[in-house]
Amino acid sequence: ESEPEVLFDAMHHAREPLSMEATLVFMEWLVTNYGSDPEATFLVNERELYFVPCLNPDGYEYNRTTSPGGGGLWRKNRRDYGDGTFGVDLNRNYATGWSAPNGGSSAVTSSETYRGAAPFSEPETTAIEAFAQSRQFVTVFSTHTYQDVLLRPWGWQPGNPANAADYDTLGSYYVQENGIQHGSTSALLYIASGSAVDHHHTVRGAYGW
Repeated sequence: ESEPEVLFDAMHHAREPLSMEATLVFMEWLVTNYGSDPEATFLVNERELYFVPCLNPDGYEYNRTTSPGGGGLWRKNRRDYGDGTFGVDLNRNYATGWSAPNGGSSAVTSSETYRGAAPFSEPETTAIEAFAQSRQFVTVFSTHTYQDVLLRPWGWQPGNPANAADYDTLGSYYVQENGIQHGSTSALLYIASGSAVDHHHTVRGAYGW
């Protein structure tokens, strides 16, 4: 249908399985409450909603295998460099701000924020970018579980995008029930270059959260 398209992804980082769980719970809420709850019914009827609950399957499986009781702390995917180091931080592998001079990622393969050999060097980010290119997403929610904040651009540099006022209006609405902070990644968290949020905002004009 010709409706605004929204993408929800989760688990760029393998050690954040609650981001996947939160996404699945939201999906369940939509399905369970469709037809009875006006907000759930509106969202399903008036939007095209796309969900990718686990963007980093091999990193997640590594944690699940090595720590079957939970608590695995591996963050990246599991690309093997053959020297005892593994993985790319998938949320530093997007093209926007990939090797920005402000920092926010690493060029060292052993680092937890290693950005990869090139933008979209990884099959996971290549796949999600190809999917995004095939759609017309107006909003993208990329769920993490680092702390309770609602983040928006910019991450790769200090400051705000031109439509920061629109972001602030939407952010205030989104957090009116839980009261968490909302603002730019660089201001509320730290510099993070090559992230999904900045990339979806820059390349396709989507609101990235």
